[in-house]
Amino acid sequence: MLPSNKPSQRPIQTRRPPSPAPRGTKFAPRRARSWQFYALIAGFLAVGLSFAFVFGLAFLLLASPPRIADNVTIANVSIGGLTQDVAAATLRQNLPPQQLTLTDGARQWLISPADIGVTIDLEATLQTAETTLTNTSVRPTYQIDLGAAQNGFVRLLSQVDIAPQIGVPGRAVEIPVILNRLRSDVSAEVADGVFELNMIDLPPLAQPTIIAIVEPGQELALIARQYGVTVEDILTLNNITNPDLIYPGQSLVIPGTGVYVPSNPPPPPTNIGKAIVVSTGDQRIYAYENGVLVRTHLTSTGLPATPTLLGDYAVYVKYRATDMSGPDYFLPQVPFTMYFYQGYGIHGTYWHNSFGRPMSHGCVNLPTPEAEWFFNFAEVGTPVRVI
Repeated sequence: MLPSNKPSQRPIQTRRPPSPAPRGTKFAPRRARSWQFYALIAGFLAVGLSFAFVFGLAFLLLASPPRIADNVTIANVSIGGLTQDVAAATLRQNLPPQQLTLTDGARQWLISPADIGVTIDLEATLQTAETTLTNTSVRPTYQIDLGAAQNGFVRLLSQVDIAPQIGVPGRAVEIPVILNRLRSDVSAEVADGVFELNMIDLPPLAQPTIIAIVEPGQELALIARQYGVTVEDILTLNNITNPDLIYPGQSLVIPGTGVYVPSNPPPPPTNIGKAIVVSTGDQRIYAYENGVLVRTHLTSTGLPATPTLLGDYAVYVKYRATDMSGPDYFLPQVPFTMYFYQGYGIHGTYWHNSFGRPMSHGCVNLPTPEAEWFFNFAEVGTPVRVI
């Protein structure tokens, strides 16, 4: 049977429209979201707000300057709860005047620390205060200007030093050792308001044996220079109240430390060119040129514990001013210094006026004007003999 060419007939399917709801029937509403969803949203919001609070608080803390803990004081001035800038201004306005007691045994002198170059280091003190606990009294941190300290102690010499008399020992402030103490730890030295001075014991003057006869035209200043002593020494020893009332032919007793230029000075190490001799026995320095003595002056060499080394040396370096230091001393800007062996030198001295007796840590001390003369006289290489 042949296939039919007619298209196959398939029943057509049609979609019935939805039956209308019976009259009176309502559509059900959409299903409501669960409470867990809203709880999740609330949780996210809470976390976000917490982070915002934390970051905001951190920003405020970082942006605002740190404050000192409550009930903190410095020298009885309250700075608790203040920022560093406000605390600094408060201290500048309210710090009581500082006082320091210098002592030498039973002797005492009341000064301001600023008189010897000591002041409170506000920045360092406040840095300590920032890290301290509440209800704390902070000790000030001090700083020092060594140049001002040096000048301050020199000004005090007239009050503190005791000049030796015939048969009576004296005392002198040992400024190099004091400056080294203050340089090493000034806060520890002055924190309790008391500073014990380092002193040198000076031997009593020997019975004077030199009698000077006043010549016409002479005055006390010229006689004092001739014998290497001070006018005050001659006035005191001879009970003279008016230095202008001397007369030709008058006999003057010269202090034992005043040694007149000897008729037989020590020989120079060379008779060619310039040379210097230091006599530790006479406490005197001599300058020679071609074997001829051209100048001499009283000096101060090393103390018994720190003697000046004897021997033949030569000037190896010169400084118009230089700092000097050792195991227990410090001196800023020592003038007209000529080193002749390691740390031993000839130099000017601003911290004492006791020439004619041992006073140093081994160097050769001279009054600054005399040191300048020797500095200009000697070149590097000039022989120096210490006897």
